[in-house]
Amino acid sequence: MTSNLLFGSIGVLVETSELQRQSFNRALSMNGVDWHWNIGTYCDLLKKPGGKKRLLEYSKNELSTELVEQIHKDKQVVFEELLEIGLKPRVGCLEAFKKCKDNGGKVGFVTTTTPYTIEIIKKSLSKHINFENFDIITSCETVSQPKPSSEIYKYVLSQLKLDAEQTIAIEDTKVNQKAAIESGLACYLYPGEYSNFDYDDINDAKFISDGNMIPKLLLHK
Repeated sequence: MTSNLLFGSIGVLVETSELQRQSFNRALSMNGVDWHWNIGTYCDLLKKPGGKKRLLEYSKNELSTELVEQIHKDKQVVFEELLEIGLKPRVGCLEAFKKCKDNGGKVGFVTTTTPYTIEIIKKSLSKHINFENFDIITSCETVSQPKPSSEIYKYVLSQLKLDAEQTIAIEDTKVNQKAAIESGLACYLYPGEYSNFDYDDINDAKFISDGNMIPKLLLHK
């Protein structure tokens, strides 16, 4: 069993995919870009992490860096507006967090999204999670290479002086799961509503179909 827990992405803690999709579409319209990402398109885009990267790749690098930056900035503003209603954590996350801390383990939020987006999520989940209880929270400013590089996981293991064999990570996409595994961690896939995965993934021992499984992965004391 394991002692420490690393939540690997915003999508592990909370389901925001549809709100993110709506935010991108509004931001694109605000900037005169005649695209509309339907659910199928957005699911395909989620195969790779990074909103700015998605914009560049979808445009085949035809959008300027300045326009991509502005679209992404506007998207974050719209996203914040949509989150004003507040959100609830995904099933199993609060229970796993509490169990890990009660057992003396360390808990990390290992994301490479922007600090602005992290603050939005903190505000939206403030009724449910005290983010000061995390032992570490990372962002795109923490390391030079964002996911799918494994650099952020190696950084967290080093900073918290964690034994990878006594630590598990939870990710919501296969590409980010691979990043955790490459750092030496056991990583479980807890896919969100718009995540891409195969039938074979469902039968994998490290596939989480029910969030109530997560606390059971942690050490009992």
